[in-house]
Amino acid sequence: MELIYKKADIKDIDDLVDLKIKQSIYACNREGLELKNEDIVRENIKKILLQELNKTIFFYVTIDKDNNRTVACNGVVIHQMVPSAFFLNGKKAYITSVYTDEDYRCMGIQNVLMKMIFDFLEEIECKKIELDAVNPNAIKLYEKFGFKKDDEKYILDIK
Repeated sequence: MELIYKKADIKDIDDLVDLKIKQSIYACNREGLELKNEDIVRENIKKILLQELNKTIFFYVTIDKDNNRTVACNGVVIHQMVPSAFFLNGKKAYITSVYTDEDYRCMGIQNVLMKMIFDFLEEIECKKIELDAVNPNAIKLYEKFGFKKDDEKYILDIK
């Protein structure tokens, strides 16, 4: 199996929408819920990605070249906050949409994608990163990268 890792572009939007829907269904199932209004959710995800991909929202994807199928993604939203003495450039990142198809889990894919996000954040000099997590396997991944849980979120301040 040959896996390709890359920054997503406009050609990847439909695959990103599909992965986000799979992630939503997975989260709903975990909570004993059912995803309702899938068509509206799908439409809204696509609309936002068409507007914001590679502007304020950046995604990284993994493609199984043998099956020509996108099997994993993660994203980061960049917020420009008002700078302060403790937050000099005001750039804040929020990691989102970390998802890997079930057949591809536990293969280290998210390790590679997370490293790609960190390289990107270093490039744009963003040192404040947040995310939310409830999945124990995801939490292990985030803690491996240095995230610590506060009252509400997992936060990483890069020094």
